[in-house]
Amino acid sequence: MTFNDTTNEQGLYQDALYLTGANTATFTIKDFTRLANQAQNRAVSLIQENDRRWKWADSNNGTRDIGVTNIVSGQDNYTMEVYHLKIREIRVLNKNGEWKTLTSKDRRLMTDTEKNASGEPESYDVDGNSLMLYPTPDYSVASGLEIHYQGTPDDFKATDTTKEPGFCPLFHRLVSLYPSQDWLLANSTAQNPMTHKINNVENLINKMEYSLVEHYRSRDEDEAPKFYLKRTYRNNGLNL
Repeated sequence: MTFNDTTNEQGLYQDALYLTGANTATFTIKDFTRLANQAQNRAVSLIQENDRRWKWADSNNGTRDIGVTNIVSGQDNYTMEVYHLKIREIRVLNKNGEWKTLTSKDRRLMTDTEKNASGEPESYDVDGNSLMLYPTPDYSVASGLEIHYQGTPDDFKATDTTKEPGFCPLFHRLVSLYPSQDWLLANSTAQNPMTHKINNVENLINKMEYSLVEHYRSRDEDEAPKFYLKRTYRNNGLNL
């Protein structure tokens, strides 16, 4: 679904107006844009939790999410200047000009000898926006450090029309359902609680979230089946 279809009235914004019974004066495009960006983040969070081997990337981004910087001899700390959701892979050019994938290693579990060593990097640790290489490089090479990452969704602007959410079209409607829920809850009153509309939207959200989870968990049909533990919470008979 497109963001704002002013011609045929089939966009996400128009769907939100339909679900809430609002109009463009009571539910402005600016308010919808803010809520739609929050909705897209919420949907992507669900996708990430359940995307097993395929790694989601915003389809509005025409390039792979890769950051590149120089390796500097004697420098073990590199600042990541892009906001990322997940680190997917770190690679360096070794002294022979060949790409090598590094392994993730917790600095807290390293010995002082490992922390103070220099040579060709074998592992890395991430602390905030800092990427630490171990051993510390003892050579320099231009564009020798690659950071493959999972980026954030590409935000909507109030002026967007034909732009679509950057995930499977089957679930685009979440980007109108979530804002509709937010608007209904914010505008309900004792005199007009809008209970029926709120319940209707919440039921639609629950059904679509379930379908989204099933879709992203099962789209790797070339893989052997895997079993995943479901976390449950019990009070073991205690009154908490």
